[in-house]
This record gives sequence, C-alpha cells and structure tokens, in this order.
Amino acid sequence: MHNPFEAIDRRLDNLEALLVEIVEHLRGSTSSNAPEMGGIELAQEITRLSKARLYALVSARQIPHAKRGNKLYFTRAELQAWVTSGKRASRGK
Repeated sequence: MHNPFEAIDRRLDNLEALLVEIVEHLRGSTSSNAPEMGGIELAQEITRLSKARLYALVSARQIPHAKRGNKLYFTRAELQAWVTSGKRASRGK
C-alpha cells in the first residue's frame, strides 16, 4: 500500500535540511565578520547605549570590560550576556 504522505514527508525533510544549512551559513558569516573583542564602538553596537552612558557604567563597574592603560576593551560574548541578564519578565495580561 502506498503512503499518500510519503512525498510530503520527503519534501519536508528536504526543506528542513535546507533551512539548517542556511542558518548555519548565516551564523558563520556574521560571527566571522564581527570582532570578538573591541572598544567602545563594539559596546555601543551591542548595547545601543551612548558613549557617556557606557563610560558611566564602566566607572561604576556595572558592565563587563577590561582596561589597559587608557583604552577600554569589551568582548562580544560578555556584552551579549550582560544585555541578556538584564531582561525583565513579561507581564501577564
């Protein structure tokens, strides 16, 4: 007996494999172009905060950073974790 859903299952499997390939490609292209470590510009890009606000957070030691001489350094992973940790629970309506 022929399964009428067999063709649909094959097509869905092909679509799923294609989507996985596209997502892996997109993740690889963004991470290879983006610097893992950077200065205040990287922090601005990730947090969307002004330089003045970032300097205030650094001064209060409320944002992950490293300092070497007069230069501030931020890592993408630490900043993303910092932003994520500040998420608030959504209100139930």
